[in-house]
Amino acid sequence: DETFTVPLEASDDPAAIGPVDLVVVSLKTTANPAVARGIGPLLHDRTAVAFAQNGVFWFYGAGFDPGVPFATGRLDPEGRLAAAVPPERAMGLIIYSPNEVTEPGRVVCSTGRSYFQLGAATAGNRQVDAMAAALGGAGLDVRTPPDFRAAMWAKLLVNLSSAPMSALTGSDAAGLILEPGLKEVCRQMVLDAAAVAAAHGFDDLGIDPEALVAPASRGPFKPSMLQDLERGRPMEVDSMLAIVQDFARAAGVATPTLDTVLALLTLLARSRGLYPAG
Repeated sequence: DETFTVPLEASDDPAAIGPVDLVVVSLKTTANPAVARGIGPLLHDRTAVAFAQNGVFWFYGAGFDPGVPFATGRLDPEGRLAAAVPPERAMGLIIYSPNEVTEPGRVVCSTGRSYFQLGAATAGNRQVDAMAAALGGAGLDVRTPPDFRAAMWAKLLVNLSSAPMSALTGSDAAGLILEPGLKEVCRQMVLDAAAVAAAHGFDDLGIDPEALVAPASRGPFKPSMLQDLERGRPMEVDSMLAIVQDFARAAGVATPTLDTVLALLTLLARSRGLYPAG
């Protein structure tokens, strides 16, 4: 309901900025290898690093034992990010704010109810409350859920209810559910991912699949995965879909709809040069 301009001091050289108390990584997960290479000059011994990203966070496995086999190697190949950012100092910032960059330097937010959830990779991280207060002081609505991984799964189910099918069809989130067949695919995506979350111990996420595909839940916004496809940017296939399939296969959970959608999305992304082959 308002328009405002924020002047920023910016640099493409982390060394020109130097060590800071908090780094917020708002790059897509596809850029995490570049983060690992470049983040060093921003860090001192107590720097907190909050990853404001979609999907499963690269540090998901740190200090976590779901009781079933799982691996997160595809999220941080060769462990370079973990070497650059000690997991005990890593945090995740879950984003509930649909935005679109309509032109360079111009961002349009399609809701007045944006909020964020902040949590740590490992238990006992005393920086979470301090960093939430700092971001809140900057005007953000930042919440600290009691179980950050559960909150991550809940948001991932929301993303999976629209983002992959939007990318495949070119439809915005609201348009998807106008076609009964597509609406059912979106619903089944949620059910598949919820079964994987349950295998990891998260069986009460407070997510109603029917509500996620109800007209009242959808606005005419483009999910970020569709925006990436349209702009020729690498797509977050690994952190949002492929890793869930990895978890499912390791835990013996069937995910037929997710498997089909992932295969179609992988082919589309590779045909555009937006997802690596192999």
